[in-house]
Amino acid sequence: MVTSVDVARHMGLSQSTVSRALRGHPSVAPATKARILSVARELGYVPDAAARMMVTRRTHAVGVVVADLTSPIYPVIVESLQNRLLERGYRMVLIRDPDISPDPDAVDVLDTATVDGMIFVSARESSAAVRRVLERGTPVVLLSRDDTTVEVEAVLADDRRAGEIVVAHLEELGHKHIGVLTTLRDRSNGRDREDGFRAAMERRGLQIREEWVRHLRLTHDEGVRAALELLNSGDRPTAVYCVTDALAFAVLDAAAQLGISVPQDLSVVGFDDSGPAGWAFINLTTVHQPIPEMAYLAVDRLAGRIEGEPPSETMKTVFPVRLQIRATTAPAV
Repeated sequence: MVTSVDVARHMGLSQSTVSRALRGHPSVAPATKARILSVARELGYVPDAAARMMVTRRTHAVGVVVADLTSPIYPVIVESLQNRLLERGYRMVLIRDPDISPDPDAVDVLDTATVDGMIFVSARESSAAVRRVLERGTPVVLLSRDDTTVEVEAVLADDRRAGEIVVAHLEELGHKHIGVLTTLRDRSNGRDREDGFRAAMERRGLQIREEWVRHLRLTHDEGVRAALELLNSGDRPTAVYCVTDALAFAVLDAAAQLGISVPQDLSVVGFDDSGPAGWAFINLTTVHQPIPEMAYLAVDRLAGRIEGEPPSETMKTVFPVRLQIRATTAPAV
């Protein structure tokens, strides 16, 4: 079955250019469009999605399951996934994670007649949705979070390592009293970031105050509420490690409400290095994870399963992280 990727490869053009020409997009010059259409016909390209499905028994669509697009990192993940899927000749179908959706059966609309495979960006440990999809034989790859209760390929950041580099940075600045805002324990990335933090603190002989460790649902309001409780007392940490940038923004919000100056009175570290983290008026110190590279590999791994390639010998691929130091951390007072 000839796809737009095959046409692009044959002509030495980008897949996006070929795809636009085949769709009749006005951005493609008429002469280029005519040449692409001519070559596509010669190669036997079948433009109609229904016709392609009848020939290949594939939909050339991939389901992407996400938790909450209000988080500043999710749009980056979704855009990266969509770009790579288009390059590989697949369309993206976006769906809200049924494990947290009001419709627990939402994932079932993405059966094998709708999508060829699925990428879960928000899988929880023991996810019922992931298990259902695997049981019906649909290829699955997890991105950013893992589920150790099933055998599935996953593309992850080195979340435990993040705790080490954050604690090392804060200790160098003289901080010994460090709090944590983290996720519920059924999210593998938040759990590993917390566990890495705990291990780094223990290795350095620094006390972990359990009343300074808060497990939260990832909403701004809940983050602000927890941060206000943590900071609105005489006995508060001098620094807070947040396992997402969104939680770090909530801490900055709470600190502003309480008149606590960042970083003079409180250092704050996030995780994600999302776009807003680098804005001048935020300038958040945060752990950088290479989202585009991770998303591209997740798509390539899934496309390989769909196209009949054997699974990777490394079922779990872990990308390195680094600390992006900006203006929300300073020496302890």
